[in-house]
Amino acid sequence: MLKKTYHSSHHDFKTGILCKLSFFFGFLFLFIFLFFKIISITASSESTGFIKQLFDISQSTVPESFLSLSLILIFAGIVLYLFGRQFAKLAKISDEIENSEEYIDEETY
Repeated sequence: MLKKTYHSSHHDFKTGILCKLSFFFGFLFLFIFLFFKIISITASSESTGFIKQLFDISQSTVPESFLSLSLILIFAGIVLYLFGRQFAKLAKISDEIENSEEYIDEETY
């Protein structure tokens, strides 16, 4: 038989942690994109060594990939933040119902 499980309203499915991770990686990828764009402006094709490699990468589609990933992760972080806020409101409402004097438990009678 299946067991009935009860989930607490305080259990928010770790949306806070996922939100923070999503924002962190989103902004990290955004800074990487900006770094490559600055390199593409300041360096030239006549550069040598490591700067030349960075310039070649900045002329490919890699920076745009970082930009798209950063936008996706930032928007996912916003959605997860809003879900977390809704779970917090749900927890507050459930606490009010559980602690309310108007709430009468029918099993006590």
